[in-house]
Amino acid sequence: MSPRTLPPKETRMIKTTLAAAATATLLFVAGAHAAEDDLGARLFLNHCAACHGAQGEGDGPVAAAMRVAVPNLRTLAMRNGGEFPTDAVRTYIDGRETPAAHGDRQMPIWGDVLRGADQATSERTVRKRIDALVELIASIQYR
Repeated sequence: MSPRTLPPKETRMIKTTLAAAATATLLFVAGAHAAEDDLGARLFLNHCAACHGAQGEGDGPVAAAMRVAVPNLRTLAMRNGGEFPTDAVRTYIDGRETPAAHGDRQMPIWGDVLRGADQATSERTVRKRIDALVELIASIQYR
């Protein structure tokens, strides 16, 4: 018994419907992860890009007005022997435990900023936000 052959118009319609269903499924799955996956990117653009630039290269619109050169975040691993300094970056972004003896801090204490004006945001949420920034910065390192 041979399979039934559909006319070309019906075959195209079925292929189009299947392609649309597959695309919709991919978009749904991607959308479910996007809100969480782009947290670091959203935080970076909202809080870091003004100084560090949209690509993290230290060329943001505020950088020219700074009294010190804004570091290129994409070279952190290169400047650390090829290893991304995850813990150091996390600690520096947070800023709440950096000893005053380490000199003048050039950027905001993001741990406080990410807690919110009333400091009511949970510490767990603050750590999640800082971790999202660290992951984003790790992902943009020059290879």
